[in-house]
Amino acid sequence: MIFRVLVALYVLAHVFIWHALVAGLAPPLSGRIGLGIALSGLGLTPFLARWLDRRGFGHVGPVFSWIGYTWAGLVLLFVIARLAIDLLLGVAFILVGAPPEEAVRSLSLMLTLVLTGALAVYAFVERSRVRVETIDIPTTKDVGAPGVLRIAQISDVHIGPMNGRRRVRTLLKRLQEHDPDVVVSTGDLIDSRAGLKVPVTEALSALKPRLGKFAVVGNHEYYTGLAPALAFMERSGFVVLRNAAVTVPGLQLAGMDDPVAGRPGELARSEARVLAGLSEEVFTVLLKHRPDVLPGSETRFDLQLSGHTHKGQIFPFGFLIRLYYPAHAGLFRLARASYLYVSRGTGAWGPPFRLLAPPEITLFRVGPGRPAPGGRVTSALSPVVATAFGGRD
Repeated sequence: MIFRVLVALYVLAHVFIWHALVAGLAPPLSGRIGLGIALSGLGLTPFLARWLDRRGFGHVGPVFSWIGYTWAGLVLLFVIARLAIDLLLGVAFILVGAPPEEAVRSLSLMLTLVLTGALAVYAFVERSRVRVETIDIPTTKDVGAPGVLRIAQISDVHIGPMNGRRRVRTLLKRLQEHDPDVVVSTGDLIDSRAGLKVPVTEALSALKPRLGKFAVVGNHEYYTGLAPALAFMERSGFVVLRNAAVTVPGLQLAGMDDPVAGRPGELARSEARVLAGLSEEVFTVLLKHRPDVLPGSETRFDLQLSGHTHKGQIFPFGFLIRLYYPAHAGLFRLARASYLYVSRGTGAWGPPFRLLAPPEITLFRVGPGRPAPGGRVTSALSPVVATAFGGRD
């Protein structure tokens, strides 16, 4: 349902762009028809890229991915820019008076195109600048020597045509600079079938933190094909936790599958069973792709790490994300001094843009005497078991 709504909005955005271009350029009938055909063709390229990926067209697929997803991002940025420019011009014309209507249309289009280009450059650059967010988590539990446990979270890397070897090299460099004890991936490490062909498993497997690398599956691992996605993650050196837990010195890690598998009730029972089997004397981290907190679970873990939301990725989609995930980005305090952290994501899905939602690696420093991190207070969140907004992102 949500996917259909997004497709409908995408179509309406193209109609909006066509109308803006026609109003600003005033082309003849043949020009209007040509614009319609061109916009229709460009609008179809993301769907063509997806079709090619599913059928294994390894060479031409990435080309259409870059064209199609970049175009989809530009469509969104154009709509944002146009609305902003028209609002500003409307205020200005109220204050100083409006020029002739034809001049207004041309000026609005020109300023919209300039602002769209500026936003695209900014959002493309922001996508490539991975920030390291450092968060202290206090605990009275023994986390082992040297008294502070360093956990690095990556999420939503989306390895594929849009996030290839260069992105992974940048990610690994930032991780190595901070030398974490544990690295965890909270889903969507891989984007699509094309991601299976990106030669990065050897580089990823060379990253060997002291206590290991652990991962859970996200919705895109299922879309890629669970068996090949799991093989990719394991070749990359990750221990994949599928409704299971593992104990390393000073830390318990539990990992749950993504509900896109379609078994929310069974997953809820599995989570309760896994957490019930863990010691309350050891610091416990729960890894889940989506930021859903099951009622009662928040008393069984110390920190839940999630992703999936991308914080909307492109402003102002973050406001829409909040309708489905009230805890959509950042740190939240739950019951019994437990925490939920929702990553903005380390890569990007679809368009190669991030606007006011920069990518991140999150470094948690856990230990006795660490300063309180703050965080917004929230009650336990009922799980969003439908695919909702995250169904195809």
